[in-house]
Amino acid sequence: MTTKVYVEGGGYNPDTIKRCKQGFAEYCKKLSPPNRRPAIVACGSRQDAFERFKIAVDNGRAGERFALLVDSEGPVRHNLDPAAFLHICDRWDFAGLPTDYVFLMVQAMEAWFLADRTTLAAYYEDGFRPNNLPYDEHRIEEIPKDDLEPCLISASVGTKTKGSYHNTRHAFALLAEIDPAKVGAGSPHAAAFYEFLRSL
Repeated sequence: MTTKVYVEGGGYNPDTIKRCKQGFAEYCKKLSPPNRRPAIVACGSRQDAFERFKIAVDNGRAGERFALLVDSEGPVRHNLDPAAFLHICDRWDFAGLPTDYVFLMVQAMEAWFLADRTTLAAYYEDGFRPNNLPYDEHRIEEIPKDDLEPCLISASVGTKTKGSYHNTRHAFALLAEIDPAKVGAGSPHAAAFYEFLRSL
C-alpha cells in the first residue's frame, strides 16, 4: 500500500513547493512507520488541494491510498468531522471520497508552531520574545486564525539571525523541527492525523 497526502501550502513557486514537501515529509517521518512513510503532494491553495485529492481518488489504483490535509481557516464545532466541516464551510462535495482520510490544521498550520515554543525560541535564537505569544499552548485550536501570524511576527521581529516570521521563508523549516507530541497534545485534529500516520 502506498499513501499520498495532498496538503495545502507551497504556493506556485517551485522552490516553496519543494520546501513545503520537505517540511511536511520531515514532520510525518516522526510519526509514520519507517518503511511506510507517505509521499507529500504540495498543492498551493486549499481549493487546489481538494481538487487534486479528488482527481487522485477518482483515478487511483489498487494499493493506493490518498489523504487530504488543509487549514480549517476558522474554529471547528466539536460535533463535526473534517469532511462535514469542509462541506458546510467550503461547499466541497465528498460523495464517493474517503472521508476518513480528510484532516484539518485548526485553525491554520501556524497554530502548530505555537504548541512548541521551545523549538520556536531555538529557531529564532537571540531576540526572540516568547511573552509576545499569547494564548494557551495546550489549546491551540482556540487561537483565532487572524491572530496566528501577527503574534509570531511580534515574537520574532527583534531576532538577529532570522528576522520576523515569514510564511514562505520560515514556516516549512519550522514544521520540520517542531515536536509533533506537543502539537498533538494541544490539537485533537492533529492527534487524529497522527493516528492515521501511525496506522500506515
